[in-house]
Amino acid sequence: MKRVLLSLVLLGFCSVSLAQRVQHHSYTTYYNQALGGPDSVVWNLTPNMLACGQVTRHDKFAQDPALPNSTKGDAYKHSGFQRGHLFNFEESSCNETDRIECFYMSNMLPQYGSFNTGDWKRVEIQEQAWAKTTPLHIIAGGIGTLGTLASGVNIPRYMWKAICMNGQWSCWIMPNAKTSKGHTLKKWKIPTLEEFNKKTGLHLHN
Repeated sequence: MKRVLLSLVLLGFCSVSLAQRVQHHSYTTYYNQALGGPDSVVWNLTPNMLACGQVTRHDKFAQDPALPNSTKGDAYKHSGFQRGHLFNFEESSCNETDRIECFYMSNMLPQYGSFNTGDWKRVEIQEQAWAKTTPLHIIAGGIGTLGTLASGVNIPRYMWKAICMNGQWSCWIMPNAKTSKGHTLKKWKIPTLEEFNKKTGLHLHN
């Protein structure tokens, strides 16, 4: 497990953290102990990862065993927020290990339910459509704060995702809000990589 210094900035909010890097079978999480969740999660999505058909989902949310002091599976209880996947179940369903590891809390951020099943889900559907024919490299995370859960976990004000396909990035920053549903992907797409990097503190390039 490695520690990596990250700086993420958005609309005046700045978080500088010594993130803990943990490599799982198909994704890497950069876990921020102070915020109780990942600064970002990174994975590659290939056609084979979507080729097994429908698999029964068992929601076994759990503390990441590689991070013994990290957020526990019941940390969002009675909060009104869902445990929002970054590396999601549909993309993990073809591998037994992935189906377990995708439910680690180091892969979750608090999301309003209407957003998790709304505009956030819309991006997931699009990436899965692309990945049926073309491998993708994906990075996702949250930024800013709406406050904290009773367990101390930070509630991100915004969620972001960057997808690299054929050497070109497509990037979105979406409000973690009850109203973030029913929009097209264009609504939250960031027009330039320079702007996305400036808002997130990342250093992506085509």
